Amino acid sequence: MKNIKEIEIIDDADLKDFCTLKVGGKAKKLYIVYTIGQLLEVYYYIVSHNIRCKTIGLGSNLLFSSEGYDGAIIVNKSNNILYKKNTIYADSGVTLATLIHECQSRGLTGLENLAGIPSTVGGAVVNNTGAFGVEFGDCVEYVEAIYRNKTLRLTKEQCKFSYRTSIFKSGDYIITRVKLKLTLDSKENITDRMISVLRQKSISQPLDYPSAGSVFKRGEFIPAKVIDTLGLKGVRVGDAQISSKHAGFIINTGDASSDDILSLIHLINEKVKSVYDKTFDLEIEIVK
Repeated sequence: MKNIKEIEIIDDADLKDFCTLKVGGKAKKLYIVYTIGQLLEVYYYIVSHNIRCKTIGLGSNLLFSSEGYDGAIIVNKSNNILYKKNTIYADSGVTLATLIHECQSRGLTGLENLAGIPSTVGGAVVNNTGAFGVEFGDCVEYVEAIYRNKTLRLTKEQCKFSYRTSIFKSGDYIITRVKLKLTLDSKENITDRMISVLRQKSISQPLDYPSAGSVFKRGEFIPAKVIDTLGLKGVRVGDAQISSKHAGFIINTGDASSDDILSLIHLINEKVKSVYDKTFDLEIEIVK
């Protein structure tokens, strides 16, 4: 039996240490959990004391406010995975990197196009994470979650997956486990596709700097192309910058603040509004 770490509790936690953008104020209380049992123990304690809370994984799609979070943040690091032929049962805290690597080693295909995305399984469900024509929801059979103190098992259809969203986006659910169904392929073919995906990302995305990935959702327009056309590539506010490599990313070049990033988001949408009479919807989530 493997050793299980105890729950960690941090008062006045620096949120910049728990998100990929490396910005944000402080959380009044932060819990780090390593099992689903710990996740539920902490969640029920928080709810019973009427404390507002948010559960996160790697914090890769989040922008924490400079004002911080007046409540409890739960960092989910639950990491159990069970394989039965081409069926996988994964805890919500398992990282995509771990899951994809384990699938590759077993000759299971379906997720390798998501290689290089910093997310947990839970985050991938919430955001229906996608890349290169594949969405995480494509492989989901069902999701187990807590909703208003009830344990639910939602089918793929009930999850209401669509572009970069799902029923879980409301924030009312605590995702615990996911059942996935993949197909078999050779390890060599899967590895080749992973290498191709990672190579394309390294060429086109600013991976050398902290970011939250694509800031805006695609819609009628492709945000990166529009932002580039408007001449906004490379524009800075403080240490926040619209990436000169990929205009859909806002990067932290040093010691950017959340307010710097929000200023760039506002600047972009203000310019888009003036030229196209519409604005972009955010893909990242602002937590305050």
